[in-house]
Amino acid sequence: MNTRIHSLTIVRPLLVSHSHRLMGCGAALGMVLIWSAYFLSLRQGAFSPLARLDMTLFRYAVPGLLLLPLLLRRWPVIRAVSPVWLLGMSLGAGLPFFLLGAIGMGWAPVAQGSTLIPGTAPLFVTLLAVVVFRQRFSRWRRVGLAAVLAGVACLIAAGLGEAAALGQGQLLFLVCSLLWAVFTVSMRQSGLSPLEAAAVVTVPNGALVLLYWWLAGTPLSLHDLPASEWGVQLVVQGVAVGLGSSFLYGYAIRQLGAEATAAIGSLTPVCASLLAWLLWHESLDPLSAFGMAMVVLGVVCASGLLQRTPD
Repeated sequence: MNTRIHSLTIVRPLLVSHSHRLMGCGAALGMVLIWSAYFLSLRQGAFSPLARLDMTLFRYAVPGLLLLPLLLRRWPVIRAVSPVWLLGMSLGAGLPFFLLGAIGMGWAPVAQGSTLIPGTAPLFVTLLAVVVFRQRFSRWRRVGLAAVLAGVACLIAAGLGEAAALGQGQLLFLVCSLLWAVFTVSMRQSGLSPLEAAAVVTVPNGALVLLYWWLAGTPLSLHDLPASEWGVQLVVQGVAVGLGSSFLYGYAIRQLGAEATAAIGSLTPVCASLLAWLLWHESLDPLSAFGMAMVVLGVVCASGLLQRTPD
């Protein structure tokens, strides 16, 4: 038993060149754009006639059906991965993560959700890396994470004067962030390819949603809505997030590592908040702007972009 536990806490080494690290950074930035669209989509879905069940089917059942052949074909490789990492991926980015985030988006603006989920994920990933893997970090990474934390604190403080339900939404977002950190570490340790990891997440969660839909007999709201009402959600949740961001995130983790990828993901609140300001005129006060600047500074320091060799 001790040998098995020890094998789980051995960190897989990163053996990539500087050019591969740059490609990983590019993939992570593409992921940030998709995540920003994801949070805008969740916020819009929280106030649209589209039922939460429909959105959940879009998020997991659609990409799950597309990736089912891959899962079956690569099953011998996937089965060889420790169940700990498979469970961590399936739960960390699965139904609990999505549903808690969707509920929280009904109580808090885009800036709060996009800050607390990907913004605090690097801190949770670092905590897991220190506690579970006994990792040590460079001075630049510690400085970067401290700057990210300061930026997140500023963004939270900027929203304290808003609705009373904001605190409940913030708590749900923090739980989502911890779940996402579990997924990130599990993905890093599994050694699976990005699409294999996406299949591990979407196929079982999509099957659970379909099973619930069949047993509960809950009608979908798609029949009562025009295609323009749910088409965007289908593209964003099912295709862009379910397939696109899963591939980009997995690729970035393989090239940069879990901590650096999660750090770059902290740019999401900056991008999402600016988009929400442009599209919906959500407020962007000076404290929020300062917090975003701190997050960007922290990302540059903590992501390893200034290092020419792997950590």
